Amino acid sequence: LWVVLGILYFFVPLYATFDFSLRAKRGVLSFAAYDNVFHDPKFFKSFGFSVEMAILTIIVSLVIIVPTAYWVHLKLPSFKPVLDFITLVPFVIPAIVLVYGLIKTYSSEPLSFANSPALLVAAYVVLSFPYMYRAVDTGLRAMDVRTLTEAAQSLGAGWPTIITQVI
Repeated sequence: LWVVLGILYFFVPLYATFDFSLRAKRGVLSFAAYDNVFHDPKFFKSFGFSVEMAILTIIVSLVIIVPTAYWVHLKLPSFKPVLDFITLVPFVIPAIVLVYGLIKTYSSEPLSFANSPALLVAAYVVLSFPYMYRAVDTGLRAMDVRTLTEAAQSLGAGWPTIITQVI
């Protein structure tokens, strides 16, 4: 019963969305809406922009989160509860409040990013922070970070090499 309810919970909205998308013309099921989208030249430009922003978000998140989580595991384990709390903030504070805070912060004169894609990337980094941190934290817990770091250092590796190639 619970499996069936779970399947219905996830697939009924997907089916309803797909069914709605097939009804571009009243009373007719067709792929006309998809045909319109793929023949619109602005679609590929918008889709490319979305992919670019997603890739930039992943890169910025990795550059911020991997070294932070690594350093907390290696040198500051007492700071882990604080970082765990910080990762819950995007769940507690509504997304609209976070975005408003970003707009107010970055629209002031020294940091005028209000109309740039950098603000979009920053917002996505903040919203994806809990998911990215939990994934990296779980990966770091699965390995012996201290032993790997000491082994890499004994072989002459520096911090950038340790983080990018060992960890």
